[in-house]
Amino acid sequence: MVFSLSSFFGSARPLVIAVVAAVLAYVLPLGWLRLAASRRWRKAPHSRTVRIVSGTAVFLAVIAPLLLLGPERPVRVIVASCAAVFVIGLVDDVQTIPRWLKLFLFAAVAYWAYLLGVRIDTVKPPFVASYAELGMWSAPLTVLWLLGVMWAVALSRRLPGLTPGLVAIIALTFGAAAAIAHGSPAGLVAIVTFAIAGAALGYLGYELPPARLMLGSSGHYTLGFALAAVSVIGALKNTAFLVVGLPLLVLAVPIINTTYAAVYASRRGKAALTMAPRSEYLHQLMLREGVHLRHVVLLFYAMTAYFCTVGLLLVVIIEVSFLVKLALLAVLLALGAVAFYALARIVSHPDATGQTMVELLGVPVHRTDLAGALHRVTQFVEDGAPHHVVTPDSSALVRAQEDPELMAILRSADLVTADGAGVVWMAKVLGLPLWERVSGVDLMDHICELAAERGYSIYLLGAAPGVAREAARRLQERHPGLTVVGTMHGYFDEVMEPQVVQRIAEAKPDVLFVALGVPKQEKWIRRHLDALSVSVAIGVGGSFDVISGRLKRAPRFMQRCGLEWLWRVLCEPSRLPRLAALPKFVWMAAADGLRRRRRGGPARPTQGR
Repeated sequence: MVFSLSSFFGSARPLVIAVVAAVLAYVLPLGWLRLAASRRWRKAPHSRTVRIVSGTAVFLAVIAPLLLLGPERPVRVIVASCAAVFVIGLVDDVQTIPRWLKLFLFAAVAYWAYLLGVRIDTVKPPFVASYAELGMWSAPLTVLWLLGVMWAVALSRRLPGLTPGLVAIIALTFGAAAAIAHGSPAGLVAIVTFAIAGAALGYLGYELPPARLMLGSSGHYTLGFALAAVSVIGALKNTAFLVVGLPLLVLAVPIINTTYAAVYASRRGKAALTMAPRSEYLHQLMLREGVHLRHVVLLFYAMTAYFCTVGLLLVVIIEVSFLVKLALLAVLLALGAVAFYALARIVSHPDATGQTMVELLGVPVHRTDLAGALHRVTQFVEDGAPHHVVTPDSSALVRAQEDPELMAILRSADLVTADGAGVVWMAKVLGLPLWERVSGVDLMDHICELAAERGYSIYLLGAAPGVAREAARRLQERHPGLTVVGTMHGYFDEVMEPQVVQRIAEAKPDVLFVALGVPKQEKWIRRHLDALSVSVAIGVGGSFDVISGRLKRAPRFMQRCGLEWLWRVLCEPSRLPRLAALPKFVWMAAADGLRRRRRGGPARPTQGR
């Protein structure tokens, strides 16, 4: 069945065809790639056969929906030029073509596409009402753009799993921009971009682990050239921004990745435009810094989606002054860059052998996980001498900047673990490698498990009347054999303190949990630590309320994402004013990091006690 595009413009039918094209393009590679994903081929995901099969599947997925559209000239041009690019890539998969020859062949195809009508011939500059003819510059600019986009997409294959998602996001953005711009070829652009996105998404699951079947040169070059062509034929010529700014924003990830490689090479005396493996790309730097492969891919997806969103926003406000758009663009790009840098640092796991603690806002925080903290607690109990353990979150670190007594306690504590996810995240952003958060409630529960196994005794002090007793009961149910030598609520005054201390000392617990809130619990422990005669005293904040069931803990996924603080605020709106400490903490930590760098180097880890 043959469709005529001319009868579809101005109606909703092009969108229907675009969706059908995307579905067809998504389904088509599945049969081919299921064969490539067989056990025999999976052992060699980079083999020549796999590259040929995957590239062919993607090429067919791109052009098959377009062949249903009939003899429309733009369709013929895209299909013919993509077919030529695919053949060159296929030959490169079978027998590697020298880069100079490959560049020449692609340039010839790009010029041929220009002659057939894929061209950038006019542009509407900012502050000018009329269109400017490019004249003799039209051909070289079009060819350079087609080659640049194609090569940028092809270079993304150095990171497994990046190309399919990247191309899908970019293609859909071009289609949305064309629809917003209301140009005459908008229906065609929507169909082509949906077909490209469908082909890319159809392959996505095969390049990510565990399959990781590498898409060949033919597939990468086909997707890249198709994107470049649709960006030219789409309704993206209304302003200088739409013809240059939007594509640059949309293609920011491959461009940034490639630019970093060029800068990296030039700083080492190599050819700046080399594409040899010795160049280091941005994703390679991230992998070297301890970011997991999947996290690198997801971060690049997120950055691409963000840049595309910014581009579409500027398309929507096309009538706004160019200077206003430029200022908005600068702000949004700066925020995006900061967010990307921070996220990359947060998900990284850099090697820091021999570093036992880091110093954040003047507080030494131990680099340890839950198992390491439990090992230290075991050593403290076996030692028998009094030890103070603290688990500060971001609000406690901020409070310590204004409370010299609390700061002194944190600096002299025997074990300091990062309770809040914000502490771990900010430390990583500043280059201080903390492993993970060790919250007071988790540490308390596992200490009780350890105590039940080793015969240690515990004492619970704090919270409202009856809460400590209920928490102790639940802990004994959870950890059979746990010895609880006493409980006491936290509603006592200074006059009763000596009696409370004496009662705890007479019970002789190995571990004392104090839930009086920050900083009261830390100061109380430090004031009476010697008189308490306990091996380990630890402030646990609201842990009794959680363990007793008085407060429900955040769902597991929120704990993993570091959003437990948000759950606590939703459950206890009275905690909302405490959130004011978060931006203050970020500001103070960032300022502290900058001061450290000015004094000679990044914020430095320290050796522990």
